[in-house]
Amino acid sequence: MKNNSTTKKVIIAIVGLAAILLPVFSSDPYILHIAIAILIWSMLALGIRIVLVSGHLNIAQASFMGFGAYASGALAMKLGWSFWICLPLAGVIAAILAIIVGLPTLRIKGAYFVIITLGLSEVSRRIWMMWDSLFGGPQGLLGIPPPDAIKLGGLAIMFNSKVHYFYLAFVLFVITVFVMWRFEKSRTGLLLKSFPKADMLAESSGVYIMKYKVAAFALGAFFAGLAGSFWAHYFTYCSPWDFTLMASFYMLMYVVMGGTGSIAGPIVGSAVMLTLDELLRPFKEYMPMILGVILILVLRFMPGGIISIPGLIRDAVMRKE
Repeated sequence: MKNNSTTKKVIIAIVGLAAILLPVFSSDPYILHIAIAILIWSMLALGIRIVLVSGHLNIAQASFMGFGAYASGALAMKLGWSFWICLPLAGVIAAILAIIVGLPTLRIKGAYFVIITLGLSEVSRRIWMMWDSLFGGPQGLLGIPPPDAIKLGGLAIMFNSKVHYFYLAFVLFVITVFVMWRFEKSRTGLLLKSFPKADMLAESSGVYIMKYKVAAFALGAFFAGLAGSFWAHYFTYCSPWDFTLMASFYMLMYVVMGGTGSIAGPIVGSAVMLTLDELLRPFKEYMPMILGVILILVLRFMPGGIISIPGLIRDAVMRKE
């Protein structure tokens, strides 16, 4: 057990160091853009996973991302607020929305909750499209300002290259992973894992399960809001077509592909699938079908996701011995 723990720490350190040094070895904007996308979509996938752990399937994650993006963009454009104020506020606004939605709905389980989140996704898109004065209507918000420069003494970090955006995305990603890890290892996280199988038992023991489920739902939405804020200021644009139901399905697919059993699963799933998506760009029109086939194969032969491959290989080797 101790060796496994040490191995994991070494792997995490190597991956982290490789990520930090990526811009040093390659300043290609295309590669950095893919790396940024992997970091941000990993944040979104981790938000879905923490809700999934509690026994609920959330397919409205793109909506929380959208509200974060629109809130940040509108505050920056219409009130002239700094990105560094808009960023945390976007997360808070998305979390508050999740609490408002979650309190009356998280008591519902299974397909009914999925339908509710599906409805939230469609209602959100309609709000953004119809409220022209605030959200820009179907065309969205254009000309969202980039993040303000960070001034450190006589040094000013300007966000005029993808290298700076990469490091900002990496910091947000690290914060997300750390908070998710701490949350999962806490008493709240341990209780959440028991709810899918024994929520009635937990409630009969005096545990107010709604408090923990709402906390997980809000936490996932908070980081979706942060991701949305980054995305809006990175592209300097956001529209209703960026945060569709299909986007939520892709986030869920990355979680399932990577594996729901650990925090590393959604990260690996996002990295593998987004990289594969870029490699197969010449076959873009066939991508939904290709991803569907890959998903079926993963579920059939690797129920634990891509992250379980080392364990499957180790078991196969041990059986041969």
